[in-house]
Amino acid sequence: MTDGDHHIKAISQHVPGAKSDKKLSDETKTVDRLPDDCHGKADKGYQGLAQQVALVTLLNPETGELTHMPRLTLETPFKKPKGAELTEAQIEFNRQLSAIRVRVEHCIGWVKNWKIIGTRFRCAQSIYTLLMQVVAGLVNWQTQRWQQAKTQRAG
Repeated sequence: MTDGDHHIKAISQHVPGAKSDKKLSDETKTVDRLPDDCHGKADKGYQGLAQQVALVTLLNPETGELTHMPRLTLETPFKKPKGAELTEAQIEFNRQLSAIRVRVEHCIGWVKNWKIIGTRFRCAQSIYTLLMQVVAGLVNWQTQRWQQAKTQRAG
């Protein structure tokens, strides 16, 4: 999980083997662990995740009216339906979401630049999560230095 400034904020526990993003998310209860009022954006591999968000009941103090709202917001791109096309609004939504998601893909690429992560892992699986956390910390440090240098050049 990353923020909008290319900083890695969270890493899930390592799970050996190949699994789809959505299935792994369901098994690890990712949605349940996200903070309230969080606004997340995911790729097509997470279709259906937004429907798993629990509702909370809010009381309007002025009217006494109860409303039910999702405790957080998750957005995934629209998939093209069989035999139909996406609407212009859906295409634009996907384009805007993609422009944000590319930052996450950049972070993934920077992590994979580290040979121990980007190639076949031949060490004990028990240390993989720790190694990933170390590499993520180094990537965050690199990113922070890059952003500081960019700010100094501009100012």
